[in-house]
Amino acid sequence: MNKNILITGGSSGIGFETAKAIAAMGENVFIVGRSEVKTQEAVKEIIAATGNKNIHYFLANLSSQKSIRQLAAQIRSELDHIDVLINNAGGVFPDFKLSEDGLEMTIATNHFAYFLLTNLLLDLVKKSEAGRIVNVASGSHYRGKIDFDSFTQNKSFFTLTAYEQSKLANVLFTQELAERLKGTTITVNSLHPGMVKTHIGNKDMSWYASAIWTFITNLAAISVEAGAKTSVYLATSDEVKNISGKYFDKCKQKEVAKLATDKALQKRLWEVSEQLCPTV
Repeated sequence: MNKNILITGGSSGIGFETAKAIAAMGENVFIVGRSEVKTQEAVKEIIAATGNKNIHYFLANLSSQKSIRQLAAQIRSELDHIDVLINNAGGVFPDFKLSEDGLEMTIATNHFAYFLLTNLLLDLVKKSEAGRIVNVASGSHYRGKIDFDSFTQNKSFFTLTAYEQSKLANVLFTQELAERLKGTTITVNSLHPGMVKTHIGNKDMSWYASAIWTFITNLAAISVEAGAKTSVYLATSDEVKNISGKYFDKCKQKEVAKLATDKALQKRLWEVSEQLCPTV
């Protein structure tokens, strides 16, 4: 039986290439996007490229907890189980801005969306024989620090600092979730996709920040297809079917930042996340 694979941010970039690669394996792929036109077009492209017609989509604004809850309700009405949940969608924001829930936009989109959607869909993943959760993090987490006040306040906001914090949060969340899922058949791992040639650093950025991003990625970045490889590996490979709570780079296990191994910080992040983003 084909597996149900859910991928956030699947209408473009790494998420799109991940969806296309998994669709080519014949699985049922469900992508989450924000723009209906763009997401519909992505579905058509994946079907045309792979010949797999079992490609579907959901729409959501992943910076909004209300939208995420509506998304989860729709998914629950259409799917009886999820074999693989790939939390891939993310963003970079040039200025301090609060989401409709009063959270800084980077942490809202890059961490709280993972946290809330995963928790709301966890029972569907548990219904899979061997469910997997894959969190797309980044090597930026090595430079990250957690400042809980900055989740809701402007603490000398800087784009890269906010991004690095959100990616550290992805790894901390992965570690804590893996601990909580011990004794179940679910695995959860995080990954660094590599420096990938996507437009994440161009969206809503100043002209000079966008120019710098374009220059750097043109100089050193890998293709989007290459950037999707570790996500695909963690979602589908038998080599990792019993591995959980690990971080991968180029399809290989890699040590996380020392701060990411701090169990007290893992638990504190979970507690603060629940306070700012109730999962019930």
